Amino acid sequence: MCLLAVPATAHAEWHITPMIGVTLAGKTSFQDLDKGTGKAHPALSISGMWLSKSIFGVEAFGHITPRLFENGGTLVTSSRSTVLMGNLVVTAPRKLTEYFLRPFASGGFGLLRVFERAEPIFGERVLDIHANLAGFNIGGGAIGFLTQDVGVRFEFRYFGTLHATDRGGFEAIGPAHLRYTTASVGVVIRR
Repeated sequence: MCLLAVPATAHAEWHITPMIGVTLAGKTSFQDLDKGTGKAHPALSISGMWLSKSIFGVEAFGHITPRLFENGGTLVTSSRSTVLMGNLVVTAPRKLTEYFLRPFASGGFGLLRVFERAEPIFGERVLDIHANLAGFNIGGGAIGFLTQDVGVRFEFRYFGTLHATDRGGFEAIGPAHLRYTTASVGVVIRR
């Protein structure tokens, strides 16, 4: 009887979370021919998170914002921002939040890739951008489970280049940087 009354040992867990969201409030020194970075754009993300028995974890995070530099104009034909990051995670212990929302914060470093294709000038693509930059992200939100293995995740996240880099040519006005915020929601699959 005494052994049955002892709570089960908490185990580490994995969360796989595909998310949809919106990218907001972008600012950049890259050429923004159609003035698109300050507008809202749909975005897709995926997260693989491992949470230990304590409050710490790690996360691999991927994010893409298609058409980031586009705003209905005719100068930019395609564009996107792609992010691949590794994050540290701090969260409330599962035993305290089992039936409620579980808040978390995460942040880390990785690659922020910028792509923009502009209309050619005299047959030359002199205004195109292809840049791989060191970046960071910081964010937070909450996870709530509907069943033992399936839940919902809400989050806000800020992305930015780690330091402004002089790109030269027509790519940026001064040192190149890009910053934006995302709001996302996704389905969590717990293992």
